[in-house]
Amino acid sequence: MIVEGLSIPRYDAEPLLDSFLPYGHQVVARDTIRNHDEFFLFVTAPTGSGKTDSWAIPALSGNLGVVIALYPTNALAEDQFRTLSSLRNHLKSQTPIEFITSKTLGIIRDKAGSRMTRGDVLEDLLRSMFRSGSGIVVTNPDIFIYAIKNYYYNRYLSSALKSFVTTVVFDEFHLYDLRQRDLILFILHDLLSSGSAGIRKFIFLSATPEPSLLSKIRDVVEVQPIVADVFCDRPVVDERLILPEVDIDFRHGKRFLTGESIIAHLDDILEFREGFRTAVILDSAIEVERVSETLRNQTDLEICEVSGFRKDRIDEPFDILVGNKAVEVGIDFKGDTAIQRLVFSGNTVSEFLQRFGRLRNPQPDVRYRALCYAPGGVVQHFSGYERMPRQELENGLRRTMLDPRVFENFRWRYGYLEAWEYIYRNATGIGAREAQAIRHRRAFPPLQGGVPKDVRSNYLNQGLGLIYLHYLKEGGVKPQEIKDYLPKLEEMGDAHLDIIEELGNFRGSELSLAYYQVRTGNIGTYNLFFLLRWADLEVVDRRTFLRRIPGGKVVEAKEVLDRAVGCAIVHGMNDHPRRVSLDGARFPQMDEAEASRRPGKALGIHPVVRSQDQGERPLNLVDVSEEIGKRGLFCRYLSHSGFISKRLYDLDDYTFLMNFKDGSLALGIDALYVDCAVHDLYQRRERP
Repeated sequence: MIVEGLSIPRYDAEPLLDSFLPYGHQVVARDTIRNHDEFFLFVTAPTGSGKTDSWAIPALSGNLGVVIALYPTNALAEDQFRTLSSLRNHLKSQTPIEFITSKTLGIIRDKAGSRMTRGDVLEDLLRSMFRSGSGIVVTNPDIFIYAIKNYYYNRYLSSALKSFVTTVVFDEFHLYDLRQRDLILFILHDLLSSGSAGIRKFIFLSATPEPSLLSKIRDVVEVQPIVADVFCDRPVVDERLILPEVDIDFRHGKRFLTGESIIAHLDDILEFREGFRTAVILDSAIEVERVSETLRNQTDLEICEVSGFRKDRIDEPFDILVGNKAVEVGIDFKGDTAIQRLVFSGNTVSEFLQRFGRLRNPQPDVRYRALCYAPGGVVQHFSGYERMPRQELENGLRRTMLDPRVFENFRWRYGYLEAWEYIYRNATGIGAREAQAIRHRRAFPPLQGGVPKDVRSNYLNQGLGLIYLHYLKEGGVKPQEIKDYLPKLEEMGDAHLDIIEELGNFRGSELSLAYYQVRTGNIGTYNLFFLLRWADLEVVDRRTFLRRIPGGKVVEAKEVLDRAVGCAIVHGMNDHPRRVSLDGARFPQMDEAEASRRPGKALGIHPVVRSQDQGERPLNLVDVSEEIGKRGLFCRYLSHSGFISKRLYDLDDYTFLMNFKDGSLALGIDALYVDCAVHDLYQRRERP
């Protein structure tokens, strides 16, 4: 089936870059940046249409002050850092650009050779950019949220961020989940309402329009958003092709099993490739590893492997790139990395569109082809078509595919707690961790911190009003009941404070192992259960880990150790997975009825590993189990197995459930989402 290419109009307006005529969204974005001191700007345009240029060129010209540009993955942030650096060189701009992650902040701190924290490094960086008049910090949302919440060990960082930064850019905002969107809009509303923050310009980049988001900004934040799409009121000069015509085939495939199908039919895949540069996008890290290793063993092609576990360089030439979510989000394949063939798994509408959009930057006289492994209903639906425009393709996908359900009761069940901690910490200097210490008499209330006492009451009351509008109103809470929901943090019970602490990580948390990968020399953290199940590894203590890795990697390793429950030396991947389960004593949550349970920390639970290879030496999990026991395991118990629970509560395929006793456990942030799914079902059953 042929999917037609996509062209969009260019307009008779001042060129944005060199002599290239601008697109409609670039015209509107430039006019907005020039003519407004405050704005919520939504740049909505198809993949490959220059959304980044619409803000980056003004920023590199010094028209946006200090900018924090947020990207949903570090891989995308690093890719965009390279793009922005190249653009800066082309423009001969003096605007500084820095790529920042928790890891790079730690490396800069260690190079400084003084008693600095990551927060100190970030504050110094923002201050330097502010003094020079402009700058761009390229990072992920966690860094921004941690800084604005004052989670770093630097009491002035939040104030510095609010004072020195003028503009915040949110890329791929349509990929943020409900909780992330709610928190971002709440914080931005608070910044605007306080009147003291210098951040007044907010730019959201998205491939698709978001009517519900626009209405929330208009009705709740009470700001009129400006939408920059592909059309504007200038004369049209011509149309330019931005997405190529693609010959796409559909095959039946299941989530997490596409890799097996590719390996079983490798000759067909290589024939489909026809010598062109190819990207293969799968669902799981183990599929990526298996397909990559098979290609390395059975071909002499240059393979680039990119997942959360292994990250080869994307900016170097390759024949076949094999990746998962780490490459589907916005990575711009161009030049020596431009692809002409795409093989991918597509099981939801948003996933399909993200992955299919990697075929971009069309080259003349090139026939683009794609192979999609999709559910049977999708394959059947498109089998009767020979040609269709892209909008008709999307319409057909929406009729035959399902996107994951969004449980909006998360707002008034749990989301408001995260917002309250943000307000209360700003007001008093007390967050969830400080409140826990005060409650258990490990610390005294701070004598200093938060806003001045003469304005504290007004700020708290204003914050309560914002929380009501953003979170509680939709849940049927009455305005006079707000204070019952939101006591002082130090007066909250441990259960609520544990929930707030679990919500502290913007992109969610998980149990991780710090690993050193012997083959590649990579150091990082990765999901504990994945590594225990698939990796050929040695689980070692911290001292042994630091002794076994190369001396030049020790500083890097120390940066990740505090985030992990243990350490591992990884030699490769096993052909067959181990069986990994959880064991331990019953805990109180299990004795409650399903509808009455609440997520919380459970003690005495530990992982159990059984290898299918009887000759394999058992893994030493003593230190890992002790660390999990010390931290506690934040979880939600379900009365049914993971398989049954996913279908009963309509849970997404990526929701991680571990069988435990006669039921299953949802861990970490998933415990909260699963609890919302359970209560959504029970509420629907109770309706007449």
